Amino acid sequence: MKLLTAALFTLIPLSAYAVTPEEVAKYLLNNSLDIKTAKKSVEKERISRVVTEREFFPEINLSASFSEFYPDFKESWNQKYSLGATVSAEPINFQRFVKLEIDSTRIKAKEEKLKETLLEQLFLALKELYNLKAYQERILFKEESLRSAKEILKVAQEKYKKGLVMITDVLKAKSQVENVKGELSKLKAQYRQSFNRLNELLNFSLSEEEKPQFEFLKEKVSVEKKELLRTALEMRPEVKEAKEEVKENSLRVKYTQRTLSPRLNLSFSWNRSGTSFWPQDRNYSAGVSLNFPIFDSGLTTYRTMAQEKEKEISLINLKKVKNRVKREVLDAIADVESGYENLKSAKAFLEFSKRAYERTLNEYKLGVSDIVSLLQAYTNLKEAQDRYVSSLLNYNISLLSLKKATGELLTEVKK
Repeated sequence: MKLLTAALFTLIPLSAYAVTPEEVAKYLLNNSLDIKTAKKSVEKERISRVVTEREFFPEINLSASFSEFYPDFKESWNQKYSLGATVSAEPINFQRFVKLEIDSTRIKAKEEKLKETLLEQLFLALKELYNLKAYQERILFKEESLRSAKEILKVAQEKYKKGLVMITDVLKAKSQVENVKGELSKLKAQYRQSFNRLNELLNFSLSEEEKPQFEFLKEKVSVEKKELLRTALEMRPEVKEAKEEVKENSLRVKYTQRTLSPRLNLSFSWNRSGTSFWPQDRNYSAGVSLNFPIFDSGLTTYRTMAQEKEKEISLINLKKVKNRVKREVLDAIADVESGYENLKSAKAFLEFSKRAYERTLNEYKLGVSDIVSLLQAYTNLKEAQDRYVSSLLNYNISLLSLKKATGELLTEVKK
């Protein structure tokens, strides 16, 4: 697939306002809102793990109280003050040890989710860039068609002035000129709409003057089915994410089992109490508490069994993800192969249509062909141009889809 990697991003000399696939990847990585959201999810999971770690750290609580009491209704009102501080910690909690492992697994899963989002967004952005390039090519062809239509009109007018044809030829030629003008205007609007869709994906990072600056691949790319399938199962983030889900559910089984495990709590407290504002009586205390549950009427056993079912479900889901990835790779390979054949056919159709049009135009100039045949050849040429650009676009998008299916598209992002 190295040939494919190089071929997808063949550049032509850059202008001051050129937008390339590399630039799209850079803007996407830095500015995409979907990617920013995925990054925040990773940061959130990392903070959650810190929270779990901090639960092992000591807690300090301060207390202060004031009360008045009237002892036995015999004496005057008395005041009582109390100040205190308590330090406590739970250094041994086997469930929490497993929770740390779960948190680490969730971080890895979110990191793979980030890669999955990046892969999807990069594919969408590059696909839109390809559409933009295709509109650019169509506009060039349509401008060429407009020049041809004007040439036909000019020839028809000259022949009409000489009395060689009827006014009908001129009217038909004029209608073609106006028709192509409308088609050209529509294409320019579609080009702008495609540019706006691309710019939306990039959080409007592109300036209005920027134009697509790269060349479509036109050569055949050979693919190795077994190698591509192996690469996809190794690189696709969805597969790695599903594996992390299996690992997480395995840890959750262990976490549930640790419900019946000992916990050690350490505490130390200091207290002053008395009837003055700054109490004089001081008390200190320290304690060690060991909590070891041994029987809960089978609750832990059944909760573990339920969690093991979740693990089995995640294993099935992993298999489903692998099968989906394999199917995407195989479908993409089929699209690449058929796309190239369609491109070859469209290229030949374009070449023959162009030759047929040029010959019919010369015949019309010489008076051995009529306007109907000429306009039919002209229409066939326009159709061939549209088909060629569509085939070229579809072939290159199929190559892009194959790189997405294998996960290799992620290598285009410079980290």
